[in-house]
Amino acid sequence: MDLLNKILAHILGNRYYANIINTRGTNRCEISCFIFHTKEEAMKHKLSLDANRSFMFVETVSFRSHKRY
Repeated sequence: MDLLNKILAHILGNRYYANIINTRGTNRCEISCFIFHTKEEAMKHKLSLDANRSFMFVETVSFRSHKRY
């Protein structure tokens, strides 16, 4: 399975995750300034947003990039 992931990373790029957040009281949805290497890291960030009154979590998105973050 690891070989398959390496091949996909070479062809399509590495997979990263980011959280989409909504600024409370507005209709603005923005991507968080953090890019995560694993979905678990993104979920930890999501949980930290629950305690924040300024932002509301919307969703986690994944994307691929040949650039290393």
